[in-house]
Amino acid sequence: MESRRYRVWDLPTRLSHWAIAVLVLAQFGSGLLEVLPMGWHLWCGYALLVALLFRVLWGFVGSPSARFGSFLRGPSAMLEYSRQLFEPKPSRWAGHNPLGGWSIVLMLAFALAQSVTGLFSESIDLAGPLVASVDRATARAAEDWHGWLYWPLLLLVVLHVAAAFFHLAYKRENLIAPIFGDGRLELERDPALGFAGATRALVVLAIAFTVVVLVARLAP
Repeated sequence: MESRRYRVWDLPTRLSHWAIAVLVLAQFGSGLLEVLPMGWHLWCGYALLVALLFRVLWGFVGSPSARFGSFLRGPSAMLEYSRQLFEPKPSRWAGHNPLGGWSIVLMLAFALAQSVTGLFSESIDLAGPLVASVDRATARAAEDWHGWLYWPLLLLVVLHVAAAFFHLAYKRENLIAPIFGDGRLELERDPALGFAGATRALVVLAIAFTVVVLVARLAP
């Protein structure tokens, strides 16, 4: 069937995607690689937590293509997609494919865990805002987990990027440009998606921002 470009990703989903990507890189650069000042780590951590909370909330109340219920599928769907994965032709999914959907959830979960443990962590250079609310043993455990979680998160990010280029080079399917651009994917039929309005996105952003501000300002 002849394909056409249909809008799948809304603006809030695209903006949160790139905000999370840039902020995760900044966190790696400041906390792991030490190529950025450590002072950035705290403020980028706050911003990352806002972006993550927004994306999680948007996964429940946002546009249909952004909702977890629309792209999280069971084992049979993942197995069926896996059988077609290495066919050199576009998959034409109107959103995340069955494997990609779960990879998104895993990345969000690990990034959120990384952010939350950072709130309770203390190092020589930096202390999270919630360190004083827990005992020393808990803070040490949070610091250990905060350091360990870098690696599975980094692996997931690398796999995510590799999958995008695999689709581009092997399956001749550009999944990168729609996230940068207008959110339109090449599909064989119109998915007839509805999209949440800007007001809803601003309310969700305000909720995420308020939660992080309360954590930062009202911490002991």
